[in-house]
Amino acid sequence: MRKLPPLTAVLAFEAVARLGSVRAAADELNVTQSSISHQIAKIEDHFQVKLFHRRSKRLFLTTGGQDYFKMIEPALDSIANATYSVAKDAKRETLTVSAPPSFIVTWLLPRIDRFLKTHPDLNLRLIDKMILDLEDKSIDCAIEYRFEALKDVQSARLLPDEVVVLAAPDLLRRHTIVSVDSLAGIPLIETERRLVSWNVILQSYPWFKRQKILTFSYSLHALKAAELGLGVALGNRHNAKWYIDENLLCVPFELEEGIVPPTPRYFITSMMQKASIPKVADFTDWIRSEADAK
Repeated sequence: MRKLPPLTAVLAFEAVARLGSVRAAADELNVTQSSISHQIAKIEDHFQVKLFHRRSKRLFLTTGGQDYFKMIEPALDSIANATYSVAKDAKRETLTVSAPPSFIVTWLLPRIDRFLKTHPDLNLRLIDKMILDLEDKSIDCAIEYRFEALKDVQSARLLPDEVVVLAAPDLLRRHTIVSVDSLAGIPLIETERRLVSWNVILQSYPWFKRQKILTFSYSLHALKAAELGLGVALGNRHNAKWYIDENLLCVPFELEEGIVPPTPRYFITSMMQKASIPKVADFTDWIRSEADAK
């Protein structure tokens, strides 16, 4: 018999650890904040280990909490995928696509209605992943962010990673930003998952060591921070297109050729055995045409 902790408490812990707050976890699980706090206390009592530091009414994962979160998150993902596979309606086909989370929000969602209108009987399931998970058999195809295409799969390049400087119009009215050197003294915003960072670009500039850096897990958060005028972001032109078109963000200057190292690209990828399935082939053709149209 497996020795398992209280599973309701595990779900509460995972939600708080992933979302960063008791309030957000309570909203997601549709329970009260006091219920979440009670479950956190319950699981800590079960382990006799503190999983969170409590400072200024906020919770921060302890080292033990971070380790536990990393171990249980894949297990919960597997349970969710297994549940979905069993419960999905067999009478209606579903296309499952994985993609980087910010790419889904900023690039794919503004366009996806055009695909759905031509496939009215198809369900669409989008999941957050940077690359194709070869172990997850529920995934039909993946939009990947990587340097080179995988071998032994069907993969085609979609878009380059055009790295650009991004700032809110109001910030640009307060600061003259026309070159890399004019960034000195202005907070810089970046995404920790982005392989090209401000440090890579600016490490040779003496003033960079004194620069304030705001780092976020996802590009979507970095773009929002830039929109709010918290600093100057480093981002992908394609992901930022909506913000630029709506005049929420501007590109104050283009980075000089040679200052940006080689960057990953976006690929559309599927396993060989799935590539010829009509729904997968249709989506692949559609997204490639969208990328070509830009």
